[in-house]
Amino acid sequence: MSKKHRFSIYSFFIWGLAILFFLYEFFLRVFPATISKDIVSGLDISLEQFALISSAYYITYSIMQIPVGILLDRFPFKTVVTMGAALCTLGAVWFAFSHSFLPAFAARLLIGSGSAFGFITLIVVTLNWFPKKNFAFILGCGQLIGASGPLIAGGPVALLLGLVGDWRIIAFWVAIFGVGLTVLVGMFLEGKPVKDEEIPVIDKKIPLLKRISGLLRITQIWWVLVYAGTIYVALPILGAFWGTAYLEASGFEKPKAAFVISMIWLGLAIGAPLSGRLTDQMRKRKPTICLLAIIGGVSSSLILFGSITNEYYLAALFFLIGVAGTGQNISFALIAENAPKALRATAPAMNNTAIMGAGALLPLVVTLVMRYFSGGNVFSQAAFEKGLTLIPIGFSVALLVGLFAIKETFCRHRSEIHHLRQTHFGD
Repeated sequence: MSKKHRFSIYSFFIWGLAILFFLYEFFLRVFPATISKDIVSGLDISLEQFALISSAYYITYSIMQIPVGILLDRFPFKTVVTMGAALCTLGAVWFAFSHSFLPAFAARLLIGSGSAFGFITLIVVTLNWFPKKNFAFILGCGQLIGASGPLIAGGPVALLLGLVGDWRIIAFWVAIFGVGLTVLVGMFLEGKPVKDEEIPVIDKKIPLLKRISGLLRITQIWWVLVYAGTIYVALPILGAFWGTAYLEASGFEKPKAAFVISMIWLGLAIGAPLSGRLTDQMRKRKPTICLLAIIGGVSSSLILFGSITNEYYLAALFFLIGVAGTGQNISFALIAENAPKALRATAPAMNNTAIMGAGALLPLVVTLVMRYFSGGNVFSQAAFEKGLTLIPIGFSVALLVGLFAIKETFCRHRSEIHHLRQTHFGD
């Protein structure tokens, strides 16, 4: 038995490095939301400029999804992942020393580029270092541990900010951690190309543009992309942009507000394996994706319009929004089941591009609405509530798409369903 097919202390060490990188990039994604007001005042920027700075991460993250697969396929794994970690670290250093909009924006672009390597690194390491039969469980455990990144970026960062008083000091410490992580990755991380043809990183035989155009000719692919973008978008809007500032405007102190918002990421971490198991056991996708859209719509509406002031009730509702966001996990299964088998490597990358693209674009729309209704106070509760109304609207769109546009796959590839129907009618 080869070392990639058995458990060992070293395999868990390699896996731990991949998780640490995933945790770090996830932390960097959410970090600005906790200190949004401090960044706005510290950089002397407008609300829209802050939204652009936060969106910069999602822009390059989404653009880099398919190129990351190509780089991992064509160059040494350790070299490519070390480059990704180094980009994150360089961006973190640049952000810590930024004093105006353009440097901060460029720094977040750089962080997004490096972060694009995080999750796929975890996938490849899990495939190479553990038995294939344990892949889903071990990857889920890795995601669960990695989700502590945004949890740390919430309450703990808010408390630390109260102690040190300067967000740039915290950002610099974060960059120093990145230096150590990059060194560890460069020294120890090992990953071999996946040899199992069932799970390639990317198919070199089909040109990139042909792969993309082939997918976009399938109507169901479009609907899955719409669902994925709308079911997940509440998480970046609240967790990486305006959630903490919104709760501060509602009367919460920053540490409590950050704690409540961090429940989104806990809900995502815990809900992902549970919702996946539910849909697998039912052998149907549609009931689960529709249920998650309903959960998100109801929870977000209660937060915005329910006049709830108890932090624990709010924490539970934000947790449920995180659970609703796990519909994006199921969307990866849906898009794989609808994509031609020759394009099964490109389809998930395109889905992740749609998710992160929505995470970059729609928060900007929220910010513009907030500005329009600000009445001179962009951080007022009324302005936030007007802008954040986009969240229940997004969940409603996801529900309609899930109910009326997405076809049931019965957890099978569409070619299998077609074959079964032909057999049935032939009888």
